[in-house]
Amino acid sequence: MGNSRPSGGDASGPGTRAISCTSYPRRLWEARGGNVLSRMTATACFRFLTFSVAAVAVAALGVGCATGAGGTSFRVIQFKAPSPPDPQLQQLLDDTETIGILSATNIEPLKGLDIEKVMGRLTDATARVLRRTDRKVITQDEIHWHFERMEFDSASVFSAPMQETLREEMEIDALVYVLVQDVQSETTPVSPSPRDLTANPGVNISVDFELSLINLHSGESWSQHRQGKNWQTLQLNLLLEGNSDRGERQLLSALADPLKQFLVRLAPPPTLESRHFDRSGD
Repeated sequence: MGNSRPSGGDASGPGTRAISCTSYPRRLWEARGGNVLSRMTATACFRFLTFSVAAVAVAALGVGCATGAGGTSFRVIQFKAPSPPDPQLQQLLDDTETIGILSATNIEPLKGLDIEKVMGRLTDATARVLRRTDRKVITQDEIHWHFERMEFDSASVFSAPMQETLREEMEIDALVYVLVQDVQSETTPVSPSPRDLTANPGVNISVDFELSLINLHSGESWSQHRQGKNWQTLQLNLLLEGNSDRGERQLLSALADPLKQFLVRLAPPPTLESRHFDRSGD
């Protein structure tokens, strides 16, 4: 019947490549899907890297604000630190742990003025200021109680036997001594101050006194003569006439400023300081 070829058979022969109608779309989809998958993967990786870089930058910024060199964490702490005395007085306070206070006066008692009460208040105020240092303070009352019936005038306080007694019996290393030498009181028609135009009459008090710091071990001392004044209107004095402390308070006011200037040199107020403390061990 000749070389006839059945119509429904396989047309592929030895040198031909058969292409299936179903295989081409699948391969095309795989090729396209691969490209899409590659683009999706690249986009995701880019976003992840961008987020990671931003996170690292934020973390580094936070650590830089809270840490110092080498990654050590610090915290600033503020505190009050003792202030050193005036250099001129410091040499008298070296190696001193206890400081005593005494006061005396060589003036005659004045009418309406209890000078002993004034001296007691004066030494109490001095003790309060000196207690802000790290030294122990022995008040005048304690010294008088221990040495009953003993006079502490300028001649005895500056003598070597008295200094030795204070040092051995009460273990006092240094002594603050206040000597009130003179008090004057007068009535004036106007204020004595050129900056005050008050025309009312008033009472003017002036006081001369001496402040001393004595080292009881070496016997060396520092002394300064000071003068204080205070003027109050007569109306204020008459208003306080029924108050027995009127004269004492005015005298204390006259003594206050010069004494304060001395105590600021002897026991200055503490200063506010800042320190960086390592918190890496917390």
